[in-house]
Amino acid sequence: MNTLRKILLSITAVALLFLTSCLDDEDLGTQVPDFAGSPYVVDFNEMPNSSGYVKRSLELSSDPAAAFPAQFRVNLSSPWQLEQDLTVTVELDEAAVNEYIADNPDAGFDLLDAARHGFTKVDVVIPAGEREVEFTVNFKTAGIQIADKFMTAFSITATSNPNVILSGNFGTQYVFVGVKNKFHGTYAVGGQWWYHGTDDFSGYIPAETTLRTTSATGLVTQYSYAGWGDVEFEVSETAQTIDGHADAYYVTITKNDDPAEFVQLDDYDGGPGGVFNYCYKDSEGNWEFKVAYQYYSNVSWHIYNQLY
Repeated sequence: MNTLRKILLSITAVALLFLTSCLDDEDLGTQVPDFAGSPYVVDFNEMPNSSGYVKRSLELSSDPAAAFPAQFRVNLSSPWQLEQDLTVTVELDEAAVNEYIADNPDAGFDLLDAARHGFTKVDVVIPAGEREVEFTVNFKTAGIQIADKFMTAFSITATSNPNVILSGNFGTQYVFVGVKNKFHGTYAVGGQWWYHGTDDFSGYIPAETTLRTTSATGLVTQYSYAGWGDVEFEVSETAQTIDGHADAYYVTITKNDDPAEFVQLDDYDGGPGGVFNYCYKDSEGNWEFKVAYQYYSNVSWHIYNQLY
């Protein structure tokens, strides 16, 4: 199954470990936790990377009106839950982005135009007895290029309860907004290979690979076995019915770092019959790629892989 792994790491546990009766950031990790004196703190649930931001990869579109949703989560960090609903105000914070860009000039970010999301402010409610709530921002991607690096940011600015503290460390969510094509994702790989010119079945490939976006219709693999390192996929622009699958696309695969030894095949001796080198959606709406190629390593192999 095609699985784009989006891992949301709750910082609740981290907060419980490090929140003390003293709130100075520089003291975190240096004191014994005082849970009895721990306050209620609101923050963003998703832990940023080492560069201080999270990333949202959104589908490419040529339609200026097409918008794609991205979710963000607000968290209540505390040993206890509140007995009343908590309203949390989140606002667009372009000043924070400009400060980040000024402090990190080599990162190559530009401020994302607010017209691409239209977000200014939202009040979200963490229900009594719960700790988290999500809000959605819809982004327009038309005209964004794969190599572009745009950033936006959202900050928690207020709560309905004066006893709830706004996090100093995780009260602003910096977001790298990038684009991907609709085939981008992590796939399981099921495949077989045969010795060239014979019907000698020689093995099975159980693995997975990630197809990463290079253009609106282009992808590259990141898997090194059986010639799969840096294999480039180019998906046709027009959908059609292929081998009984509607809305399918033909696929061309190449390996530019080893072009003489990597050859796409339409069919081959000893392998399973049928149509190859196309992609389609399965019954669950996940993309599958069915490709065949020949790759040389001491001897010649004919290899069939199906990514699903």
